[in-house]
Amino acid sequence: MAKKKKRGPRPVERISIILIVLAFMAVSFGAGWYFGVRSTKYKGTVLLVNDKNRLSSSYVPEGLVNLYTSRHSFRLANSEIQLTRETYEAAEQMFHAAEEQNLNGYIITSGYRSYDRQAEVYAQSEPGKAQEPGASEHQTGLAFDVTTETSNGFESTPQYAWLMQHAHEYGFIQRYPANKADITGISYEPWHYRYVGVEVATQIHNTGMTLEEFVKRNR
Repeated sequence: MAKKKKRGPRPVERISIILIVLAFMAVSFGAGWYFGVRSTKYKGTVLLVNDKNRLSSSYVPEGLVNLYTSRHSFRLANSEIQLTRETYEAAEQMFHAAEEQNLNGYIITSGYRSYDRQAEVYAQSEPGKAQEPGASEHQTGLAFDVTTETSNGFESTPQYAWLMQHAHEYGFIQRYPANKADITGISYEPWHYRYVGVEVATQIHNTGMTLEEFVKRNR
């Protein structure tokens, strides 16, 4: 009596097996990304840099733009200031909007600083006046210091008042607000602004949170 040939999986069964394998691969890939790549990134949806979340000495942001060679609606303290392109473009829109409301005279005094440059700044500063290398937002290229011609402090000027009211509309936050040093680790700096995008900046503006509090809440 002839032996019956073993039949392979039917077409429907074959498709089911393929789908199961693909699903397993997708889950494996997702888990690998979550516990692998994601674990090397900073917590939350925005880059948080402070004393507890430091950048490596080799970190250099992509797409740095020299502001001196770019069109802008603000002045510069020197010709070497750089920001990431996205930050520069948002700053240009913001200061142009201020200019249209007859508020000009903004002077950007500092932008991107390399790890080594921040080490020099730290060594030359009085205790508590500068962050240690790796802990400074200036290394991200997403932050700048700004002022205007005044003898009474930037926070006393209409330029500062305008930023406090409108900076979030262009994706910026005042990074180190008053009475928040216990959270940020940095004393009040009315001149220091950080780009985080319009959505995040608006949430922070509306709630009065610091970036540390926002990141913690959105882990």
